[in-house]
Amino acid sequence: MRRPVMLISLMVWLLPLTVWAQTETPTPPPPDNNLIPLVHTVQEGENLTTIATDYGTTIAELLAINNLTNADVLAVGQQLIIPGGEGEAVATVYTVQAGDTVAQVAALFNTTPAEVLATNGIPNVAYQPYMGQALTVVSRTGTALPQAVTGTPHLVAPGESLVMIAARHGRTPAEIGAANDLSYPYYLFPGQRLRIPGDTAYHDLPGEWVDVRLRALPLQQGSTVSIFVRNLLNGTPSGSLAGQPLRFFPYEDGYVALVGIDAFTTPGRYTLQLAGSGSQPWRPFQQDVPIISSGFGVQPITVAEELSALLDPQIRAREDNFLATIYNQSSDNQAWTGLFQYPVTTTVVTAGYGDGRSYNGGPVENYHTGVDFAGGVGTPILAPANGVVVFADVLELRGNTVILDHGLGVMTAYFHLSEMFVAVDDPVTAGQPIGAGGSTGLSTGPHLHWDVRVNGVAVNGLQWVEALFP
Repeated sequence: MRRPVMLISLMVWLLPLTVWAQTETPTPPPPDNNLIPLVHTVQEGENLTTIATDYGTTIAELLAINNLTNADVLAVGQQLIIPGGEGEAVATVYTVQAGDTVAQVAALFNTTPAEVLATNGIPNVAYQPYMGQALTVVSRTGTALPQAVTGTPHLVAPGESLVMIAARHGRTPAEIGAANDLSYPYYLFPGQRLRIPGDTAYHDLPGEWVDVRLRALPLQQGSTVSIFVRNLLNGTPSGSLAGQPLRFFPYEDGYVALVGIDAFTTPGRYTLQLAGSGSQPWRPFQQDVPIISSGFGVQPITVAEELSALLDPQIRAREDNFLATIYNQSSDNQAWTGLFQYPVTTTVVTAGYGDGRSYNGGPVENYHTGVDFAGGVGTPILAPANGVVVFADVLELRGNTVILDHGLGVMTAYFHLSEMFVAVDDPVTAGQPIGAGGSTGLSTGPHLHWDVRVNGVAVNGLQWVEALFP
């Protein structure tokens, strides 16, 4: 009979230890995130001393709550949170940016996705706003301006607890709980996305997506758009926009794709579709993107009788198909740095990009794929950026032609030259003479026709001398 008694005694002795281990350091509930902070906008002549005095607080408290140091100088218009104060909700209008989700918009204004949807009369909880959309938001940041949201994403793995996740990221469960509006006790599920507090910009995107950015905006006919993405998963992104597949290249800490918007693209809304794959498929992400009109017109062109044979559509189709095989073989490496330079020293534009062209009163069947610059025979033609010569020969319509590959799907072409100073495989540097202006091929007089191609699509080259890519 003694053995059972000893076993029972041992079990009784262990039981309090087990309970004590579970309740030794209980996790407190997160703070009340419904409080709206009181925000003060710095005025001319104010400093921390006057602001602290006006609100009955201390400089030390102002520094701590606003993450400032004594060395920081206040700027007129800067917004400061006042410790211990309570502000009011402010109705405002927010313009949706690239990559924004309803959850991201809610985070920017310290509200909830449900409240954003309800304010805008949107019943679909899975709604994805389109870029440029105006959303009415009741801000709970104490101001009508969006607040910076920082942190890093973490997707809960099977078997993970908040204690384990907090230890992994050097945070407390209460900090992570407060950042994600979790109620105590904390219950997690596999695949749940958490924002881990930190100093880097945070984007509330689906699944493992860390960042999605588009520029230059707005998108319009003939423009180039850069699409930058980051994902927690390994592998390579993929996607499409306006019927074009996206060709991504490694760039900084993510991937970038350049897309050219054809001049004949019908204005309207198009869906940016993103996916990817590596050791496992990436969760798809999509967002509608508006493409607006560039207001192109029609250029009437009169061609002399001796050149009229070159208007045969079969000649153009044959030459276009040949050039397409060159334009689609760009290097994976970016050769250029900074802005593109003009390809001529005298930048007088005689015919802009994008206008439809009518030859000898005929129908408009194509558009001007480049920019025409004035110049006589022999005008120096310069490389706008570093690159490699991939074509230097004579074409029926384009005459003496040089094509440069700048990498990442970007090429530039130079038509109607009188002379060519480079050969295939020659490296060139920005500003280097590559040819001389002329009037060869289908041309009504000496000039340079300059094409910029992005993955084979002709775009407005003037954008490249004004905006940085990628």
